[in-house]
Amino acid sequence: MSIDYDCNTCGACCAYAPDWPALQTADDRGPDGPPAEWVDVDGHVRWGEGQCAALEGTVGQCTSCRIYARRPSPCRGCVPGSVSCLVARRHHGLPVPVEESGLEGLVP
Repeated sequence: MSIDYDCNTCGACCAYAPDWPALQTADDRGPDGPPAEWVDVDGHVRWGEGQCAALEGTVGQCTSCRIYARRPSPCRGCVPGSVSCLVARRHHGLPVPVEESGLEGLVP
């Protein structure tokens, strides 16, 4: 199964869990990190209406990030096709590759 991991039509990772992403590095908390108005007192990017407050659009259709250039390290680390990406996509019912068990070749 060929999957298109276009983040601009996905956004699943941005609507997966309110405790993610957390500001983890000094860069996340510095002038290159998310603007203060986008960060809650608990150190997470604000969350609202079931998704990161910085996410615009509809998950699985058309999305963009209002703080993309200054997004925190967990966002930068969630690369298309990674385990984190696939977990979030599966959570939202978006296509993910079928995992093969390796046993298919054993059947005569």
